[in-house]
Amino acid sequence: MTAAEKHAAPPSPRIPIAQGLAWVSVAISLVLLLAPVSVDALTVRAAGAVVLAIGLWSTGAVPEYVTAILFFLVTMVFAIAPAAVVFSGFHSTAIWLIFGGMVLGLGVQQSGLGNRLVSFVLRQVSGPYFVYVLALALVGLALGFVVPSAMGRVMLLIPIVLAVADRLGFPAGSQGRAGLVMGTALATMLPSFGVLPSNVPNVTMAGAAESIYGVTFQYGAYLALNFPVLSLMSFGAVVVIVSRTFHEPPRQDAAPARPAGWTRNERVLLLILLLTLALWASDFLHGVSPAWVALGAAVLCLLPRTGVVGARAFTGEANFGPWLYVAGVIGMGAVANHTGLGQLVGEALFAAVEFTPGADARNFASLLGIGAVVSLITTHPAAPAIMTPLAESFAAATGWPLRDVLLAQVPAWVVFPFPYQAPPVFVAMTLAGVPVRQATRVLLTYFAFGVLVIWPLHFMWGRALGFFGGA
Repeated sequence: MTAAEKHAAPPSPRIPIAQGLAWVSVAISLVLLLAPVSVDALTVRAAGAVVLAIGLWSTGAVPEYVTAILFFLVTMVFAIAPAAVVFSGFHSTAIWLIFGGMVLGLGVQQSGLGNRLVSFVLRQVSGPYFVYVLALALVGLALGFVVPSAMGRVMLLIPIVLAVADRLGFPAGSQGRAGLVMGTALATMLPSFGVLPSNVPNVTMAGAAESIYGVTFQYGAYLALNFPVLSLMSFGAVVVIVSRTFHEPPRQDAAPARPAGWTRNERVLLLILLLTLALWASDFLHGVSPAWVALGAAVLCLLPRTGVVGARAFTGEANFGPWLYVAGVIGMGAVANHTGLGQLVGEALFAAVEFTPGADARNFASLLGIGAVVSLITTHPAAPAIMTPLAESFAAATGWPLRDVLLAQVPAWVVFPFPYQAPPVFVAMTLAGVPVRQATRVLLTYFAFGVLVIWPLHFMWGRALGFFGGA
């Protein structure tokens, strides 16, 4: 072949990095699943199933719900865990919280209440792209003190965010639309890790600490340690990073005309929403899980007499992809726990990392590194179930009080690199059609800032309050 022919030949197709990593994870998974092992065979096969799920979720090579179904199939075919463990996500309150939020979101769209709420928001806010990201993020932050579930908050807010994006002229697939969704989802979840009852991992860790060690966390002390640095700095970082990454000037005038009079459906749905919010905010009084409150609200929306969500809308427009994804994530964490994979990883990391009493900064960094790796394998909801039972060993190695070691888990939840680790964020992406690569780009930038800035400042703030080896 002559030089001219070589120059004229079409370039060989290149495999995208994400697709290549997905194939690598599939290959590793097959090796682990099919390897002839006699000792701890279930743990090795569980590792294969987890590697497969994490590889596909983190790269977005296939739709997230397909990965969840594939994980169910692999774990059952290879008899890695009983069906009750594999499908435990469908028994979880989170899955029914998503279902309730999905129906409420449909109601917001169908009744016209969403447009009314958007019109109200846009009458209060105007300016460049940054202002809209900040305004929606502030709404998510404020809801963290009222709605005790990041998933519930996301399911309520995303339909409204998408309506705002439409009003600003950001169609599906646009940078501006993706930024509004990511900014709202992250600002709804991340700062709430500093508010004790607002996110699932917080509650899981607090409950496990009380049942295993008899350690009880107080709302005010937990807030004082975590909110000033972890919550506020994560909020500010998200708003700035998202605004710069997805900046796009509004394509049309967002100033809304005043909507027409209230319809019956709008009044009914507003009443249901207010009742739902009131029950969520007062769960410490009545003790009913936010999931069952959301499920009750969904029933009210679906009843024929209310007419808020009709049968045709429910069967034709409901998106069950996020529902299956969360069931898969929870099932993956349950399988990792049941087979001992999570415990094995935690213990292996503990053995590999050297802790030195008195070297508090290094001990803090080591604890966060272990927590970050465990979260990569089990995701946020399941990580506390692995880390909390190991806390006593960590306390002995560091010389810290048990309370300090338990609280050192929180920064690892606030700062993370991949969207699949946080189901509320991944669900928001799925509902809005935000590609995994866009979300990962934002989270990797945020992760670098978090490791270099947020974690060290949180350590110094904790030391000043007497935590993490402080006086």
